[in-house]
Amino acid sequence: MMTGPDTATSWEPAFEGQRPPFTRGNEMAVKHGAKSPRKVDPIADALASELLLDEAVAYLRAPRYAAAVQAWAQAEAKCALISNWVDGMPIEAAAASTQGQTSPLELLRKWETTAQNHRSRLGLDPMSAARLGKDVAQGRQADAATELTKMRAQLEASVHGEVVSE
Repeated sequence: MMTGPDTATSWEPAFEGQRPPFTRGNEMAVKHGAKSPRKVDPIADALASELLLDEAVAYLRAPRYAAAVQAWAQAEAKCALISNWVDGMPIEAAAASTQGQTSPLELLRKWETTAQNHRSRLGLDPMSAARLGKDVAQGRQADAATELTKMRAQLEASVHGEVVSE
């Protein structure tokens, strides 16, 4: 008699060598875990939390960056899971691919490229951090110049008794 894992009745094999039914939450079909939210999400959440504690990238705490930070963390988590999977196999197996199936090394390369793109967009590598810092500094200078121009116009208008609307 075959019953589900959540019933009180015991399972008995119908033939010799038959394995018991899968239990809820089993991981028999998991290869690397990169497609499993159960595996990816805890790693991604930890990465995102750690990143947002870093004062050097405090700008990423703004709500407009939330989706980008999450996408970066998901890509990094998938890289870590796939990398661990690849590390546990012989190089021949890691490099092997068949028609319609990507090799483990190629899969890792694709996710590492995706993660690197997210890093660059968020300013998490040296070159993009420098570029972003320059852009932010130039933006602040432009904002300061605009503000000073407005203040000067208001001052000149008040000297002449004019009312300036913003």
